[in-house]
Amino acid sequence: MRSKILTVCLSSALIFAAAPCIPVMQEAHCEHTVGEVDDLIGGIVDFKLGQVGAGSIEEWLAGDIAAGAGTSTDWYALTLSQCGYTDLSAYESSLESYLSSNNVTSATSREKYALGLCAAGSRSSYISDILDSSIGQQGVMSWVYGLHILNNGYTCPSYTAESVTDSILSMQLGDGGWALWGEYGDIDVTAMTVQALAPRYDDSSQVSEAVDRAVDFLSERQKEDGGYESFGNPNAESTAQVLTAVSALGIDCRYDDRFIKNGNDLIDGIAQYRLPDGSFSHIRDGGFNETATVQAYYSFVAFRRMTEGKSPLLVLDNRASAQSPQEGNEGSSSNKGSSQGDSSTANEGVSSTKAAAPVSGNTTTTAATAKSTGTTSTGTGTQSSTGRLTTSGTSISVTSAASQTVTVITSAEKLDKQHSRRSYKPYAILIVVGAAAVIALIIFIMGKRSYKNFIFLGIAAGAAIAVILLTDIRSPEEYYSGEKKHKDNVIGTVTMEIRCDTIAGKSDSEHIPEDGVILAPTAFDIESGDTVFDILTEAAQTYGIQVENKGSAGSSHGMVYISGINYIYEFDFGDLSGWVYHVNGITPSRNCGEYVLSDGDRIEWLYTCEVGHDLNEVYEE
Repeated sequence: MRSKILTVCLSSALIFAAAPCIPVMQEAHCEHTVGEVDDLIGGIVDFKLGQVGAGSIEEWLAGDIAAGAGTSTDWYALTLSQCGYTDLSAYESSLESYLSSNNVTSATSREKYALGLCAAGSRSSYISDILDSSIGQQGVMSWVYGLHILNNGYTCPSYTAESVTDSILSMQLGDGGWALWGEYGDIDVTAMTVQALAPRYDDSSQVSEAVDRAVDFLSERQKEDGGYESFGNPNAESTAQVLTAVSALGIDCRYDDRFIKNGNDLIDGIAQYRLPDGSFSHIRDGGFNETATVQAYYSFVAFRRMTEGKSPLLVLDNRASAQSPQEGNEGSSSNKGSSQGDSSTANEGVSSTKAAAPVSGNTTTTAATAKSTGTTSTGTGTQSSTGRLTTSGTSISVTSAASQTVTVITSAEKLDKQHSRRSYKPYAILIVVGAAAVIALIIFIMGKRSYKNFIFLGIAAGAAIAVILLTDIRSPEEYYSGEKKHKDNVIGTVTMEIRCDTIAGKSDSEHIPEDGVILAPTAFDIESGDTVFDILTEAAQTYGIQVENKGSAGSSHGMVYISGINYIYEFDFGDLSGWVYHVNGITPSRNCGEYVLSDGDRIEWLYTCEVGHDLNEVYEE
């Protein structure tokens, strides 16, 4: 007995002695070397060269990047310019040709094209000419991209860098972030806003205080793996935007405690999405994603520029300016955001980059909140259908305008399926009862005959039976059965359609119908309290349309966002692309899980490439 007591005491002493070491072990941070980041950058470049069949970066610039100017390669061109590749003449010529033959209606797109020309060293008056008609015309992002152009020394009659900065500061939300809409900051929008404000950090206390609040906002929302999530969904792009932002401020994420969680920094947060071929996925265990890859690329380049004491990513070296990129900046070290961690030695030589000397032009150039939790993937097919069918006793195949077939289950089959679905429950209950009887017999034979054992067994069996009775396990085929949801207290009817006209013909994806119609206008009965999301979910179940949503009504902010419909996802066609919804031609200010429907409402789910501005949206007042 004494030996057992001694053993217990010694074990307890060892546990208590080791306990203080456990947090240190968990939080041990493995610092990334510059060489490791260079390997990540090189892996992306090698992947892209292999993908497009180019033998060198110069060949890539003159070939695929030039061919994709204005549509798909602009961020690669800008990033390569910031890596020291100054001959972007083929890209510049191609982009100018694109702008002369296309009417670019989106303000943010015009601003991004202007940055592309700037990165190519162009002296086109387009860069300055579009500012008056673009800044502030498309929400916070048009202010942000406009400030980037002004930070590079360009001017326009209506705005200055100071006035645009003031407008951006006025849009900061209570939590320290910025967002396209709503009352709570968004990771991506906040990080992109900080990127634009970074060169102006020392201009005034108002700017520095706003940026410091934003840095705190970003720090507080970093996850234990070093990354970030948007609308409840961890992804590579959000983390890439934060790395670009903090690098613009001269913050080295390898040493700053604010951006190290559980031993993982921002580089870890992005690297977890790296694929074996060097490219990056949007989500963990996903496939190659172009947006994730290019954003990872330029965030690593932004980080490397910070370590070399160069300007932020979007203060462009190759701009046609009277002032060289580093003029007045060499040797002036500044670590923005007043690091709270051990970063005093991590940022030596990091320069604080001011806006460049003015360059102006003289001519005009024409140029979703839901009731489910987490990330839910709804649907196994890509079918759509139109109209309402009333049949009995037969199975009918209906073909939509997109030539996709869905089978509508009729009443006779419906009864068969319901019977089949429910028939498993008696058998499951019998199995539970039988198992409980066997266990009770074993307990009796072993002599453990205390009534407490049998009471516990009875409670466990009862709980198992309750779970069986209260759940309804269905296969995907049963869930997507083609059945319209039966509603007992119908108060009216609404119509809903799902379209992706903006990308029809732009991809060979089998999920994008030639005419852009995924679901033609279709009637749905509604009950009191039904929301836009409820009807979208019903349509997905009835017509086999895949839907993926993020967030939930029970999350911290009650925010749900529709990230994908029919396997067409946000960011698939640019960093401002995704799904939006209209009701009666109006873009609501509420998310789809909060919009309660009324009789006669007309719902449209539409894919946008420009945050809705390519759809001529009318916003709810």
